[in-house]
Amino acid sequence: PDKWEYPWFAAWDLAFHTVPLARLDPAFAKKQLDLLTREWYLHPNGQLPAYEWAFGDVNPPVHAWAALKVFQIDREQRGDKGDLAFLERVFHKLLLNFTWWVNRKDPDGRNIFQGGFLGLDNIGLFDRSAPLPTEGHLHQSDGTSWMAMYSLNLLEIALELAHHNPVYQDIASKFFEHFLSIAKAMTDMGGDG
Repeated sequence: PDKWEYPWFAAWDLAFHTVPLARLDPAFAKKQLDLLTREWYLHPNGQLPAYEWAFGDVNPPVHAWAALKVFQIDREQRGDKGDLAFLERVFHKLLLNFTWWVNRKDPDGRNIFQGGFLGLDNIGLFDRSAPLPTEGHLHQSDGTSWMAMYSLNLLEIALELAHHNPVYQDIASKFFEHFLSIAKAMTDMGGDG
C-alpha cells in the first residue's frame, strides 16, 4: 500500500498482499486469510466485507487464489505436504462465499455476475454499487470473469484436498461444472455471442 492511502482495509488488497508476505512469513499470511474468513468477519450469508467505508459492498473474489498461492509457497518452504488444515479451513469458508456470489450477484440465474466494486481498481466513471439512473442492470464482464477464475481456484483447492481425502472429488467436479457454465454464458449470452 502507498503512504497516501494506507492504512485502510480492502478485502481484495489484503488477499493480494498475503502472497508476497508468504515468502517472508507464511504463518502471518495464512493467519490473515484465515482471519478474513472467520465468523466475526464473514457475514452469515457468506459475504466477505469489502472495505472499511462499505463492508456490504463487493470486492473481486480473489481469496481462493491467494489461499492457494500462500499454501503452495508455504509447502515449498516447509518441504512437506503443506498445511492442509489451513487450506481446508479456508476452503470451507470460501464455499459459503462462492454460494453468496451465485445467489446474490447473478440475479437472473444466467451465470452473468453484476454489481459492486469489481473493476481492476477503485476508479470508475460511476459508482457500480449504486442503482443505475435508468433503473437497468449492469452486466459486468469483469465480475463474470472473476467468478470464472474463482471457480477454477476452488477447483484446484478441491483437487489438492482430494489427494489426501477423496471426499473432495465430488466438489471438485462441481466447480468444473460452474466454470463451464460461466464460460458458456460469457460466449453465448442471449444466444448471439
